[in-house]
Amino acid sequence: MRLLNGVYVLGVSALTGAAAVAGCSGDDGGATSSSSPGSSGGQGEDCDLHDAVCTAVASDCIAVHDNQGATRFGLRMAQLTITKPDVLATGFVANLVAEGLTMKLPQCYLNGTGTFSWLLEFDTMTGKLRTGGALPADDPRQGYCFANMTVGEFEIAPTEIDAPLADGAWTGEVEALNVPIFLDASSAPIILPLHQVKLSDAAVSADNNCIGRRNDALDPQNLCLPDEEHPAFINGGKLAAFITLEEVDKVIVPDVNQSLCVVLSGNIGEYGSGETPNTCKRDENGQIVLKGDWCSATNSVATAECADAFALGGEYAASAVKITGLCPQ
Repeated sequence: MRLLNGVYVLGVSALTGAAAVAGCSGDDGGATSSSSPGSSGGQGEDCDLHDAVCTAVASDCIAVHDNQGATRFGLRMAQLTITKPDVLATGFVANLVAEGLTMKLPQCYLNGTGTFSWLLEFDTMTGKLRTGGALPADDPRQGYCFANMTVGEFEIAPTEIDAPLADGAWTGEVEALNVPIFLDASSAPIILPLHQVKLSDAAVSADNNCIGRRNDALDPQNLCLPDEEHPAFINGGKLAAFITLEEVDKVIVPDVNQSLCVVLSGNIGEYGSGETPNTCKRDENGQIVLKGDWCSATNSVATAECADAFALGGEYAASAVKITGLCPQ
């Protein structure tokens, strides 16, 4: 596995203000932005797609690879709407996720960085799904490879699970999955360490190209860019998992020199230890004082006896991409 020394944890941009809203980033290597005059995306009375990059594959979700008729095919999450915990669902953290997942295809009204990729690779012959993070791709049309590396104490690799398709509908569960969130192609990724991941209520389209669809209610007055009222995609699947306080307290958020546990508390003064680095405050028995809303032992709602984790929930959309296998080491 490829080895990276730096460890970054989701939450840093919530404190440093480094993230920007997807749809507000700059142009891509000379491509015309959808917010500039003459945009090939089709600025005007509607938000229809006209550029060949956006329409080369007939789909409802701006697919960049055609999976029609394939028995083994890949999709990439195009949008992930985090619904809980609250500290990750709004503000800079939510914007960081949105900007990273949104492809850098301004001619298709997609003005993200595209550096954060969560892949789903289905094999209809075996009923298996391989899922995990990917390295940033220079050109999304050329495909993505599964990240296969070590980042600090976290092993990053795809996981294969049972997920047979029944007329497109499917559900899958992963015991543990470390998802890398790259902010650029040269830095170590942010790590989102997930446990008891459940992907549910999802349906792959008949052409194997989409989960969910592009939002046909984007606002021309907003240059057809997504906003809080008009997301780029209509989600078509759900995600549930949990993250443990002990695990995230071991990873320090750079710049602010605090653990993700402290970030999740939402109250640095009350729950921070005040040490350097600032980790979560502990009682005389060495237990973290902060209480989560989830119990890792039972994978259920927290009780007075067990509140050592936070539940994570979300909804997502995905569109077809080419998956080339494991990234070279």
